[in-house]
Amino acid sequence: MSVLCDKEISKYIQAGMIDFSRSETNCDAVEKQINPNTLDLTLGRFIQWPKEIQEPLIFGRHYDTEKFWELQEVNPDEGVLLAPGDLFLGCSREYFRMPKDVCGQVYTKSSLGRVFINHMMAGVIDAGFEGTITLELRNEGKHNVVIPYGARVVQIQFSYLSDYPDLDYSQRSSRYMGQIRPEPSRPERGR
Repeated sequence: MSVLCDKEISKYIQAGMIDFSRSETNCDAVEKQINPNTLDLTLGRFIQWPKEIQEPLIFGRHYDTEKFWELQEVNPDEGVLLAPGDLFLGCSREYFRMPKDVCGQVYTKSSLGRVFINHMMAGVIDAGFEGTITLELRNEGKHNVVIPYGARVVQIQFSYLSDYPDLDYSQRSSRYMGQIRPEPSRPERGR
């Protein structure tokens, strides 16, 4: 596996790796988000805020997402206020159509990390995935922090696969294919 550089990232964007008809942003803006070996992703307009509930969510089993999560639209003038300890699921403004020979890894932007906002590292983007990227963000610091709509919050590093997979993400019984909003955990459905 080798990491894609800025020229290769731009080439894939021009070839349709980001579907701008389904994104909340445009190609010119995204081209400015390219770094030497990563692409910055920006916070989209929907978040899932966890509800205060005593009943346990049992991982891997079906559950009523509306009981545990509140879907909210981010006010572009206010952003998302995170008090210390707060967390939410966000989504990228960018809608991906990952190539069948490229995967991605999502990392917190260092500038966001320096105000102690952490991306929870559930950030592997499989070859063949299509959709927005769900972001798990948490305030690990001691100050209230506002994250504006459209802020660059994470960066994705792309790598070539050594070969095409037998079954890419789109060919499996995938849980998050085509997502446009932040998606809470879903149980596995098998291959």
